[in-house]
Amino acid sequence: VEAKESRISTIVVRGSTDNYMDDIERAIDDGVNTFKGLSKDGRLVPGAGAVEIELARQVSSYGETLPGLDQYAVTKFATALESFVKTLSDNTGVKSNEVISKLYAAHQEGKVNYGFDIQDDRGAIIDAKEAEILDLYLTVMWGLKFATNAACTILKVDQIIMAKRAGGPKAPSNRPKNDEED
Repeated sequence: VEAKESRISTIVVRGSTDNYMDDIERAIDDGVNTFKGLSKDGRLVPGAGAVEIELARQVSSYGETLPGLDQYAVTKFATALESFVKTLSDNTGVKSNEVISKLYAAHQEGKVNYGFDIQDDRGAIIDAKEAEILDLYLTVMWGLKFATNAACTILKVDQIIMAKRAGGPKAPSNRPKNDEED
């Protein structure tokens, strides 16, 4: 149906293999969802792990002010926030410890938009905002919210119940019989 006011669009996907078409479909779906997210909330944040490292830095410095087990829990949460950059760098074959150290140093100097440059195979860092590497605010916010809620749910578990095997006949053993057993 062709009309100027039509709110429905059809995208025809063709490809040589099912895997190729699945990749194209996933890319289109990502694009549509990104547009949908932008229309709900147009805010963007620096990508390339810049937000996660800055949060990790701030949470870690807050954790250092706490006593005892609280300090341990908060600093471990900060370490967990580093996992995004660690995954990015590991997947590109770069040593993640070096990248994270460079990012912490840059963020300590006030370069809070710096993230990991996946195009550089030497572990370089880049100003993500200047390079226009941006993430949807809603995506980052909800990702952190869901991850935090999952961690809190696990931490609230105070008892583990183990299920016992149900009774019943024992399975026959597959060991060979000796002549003496007959």
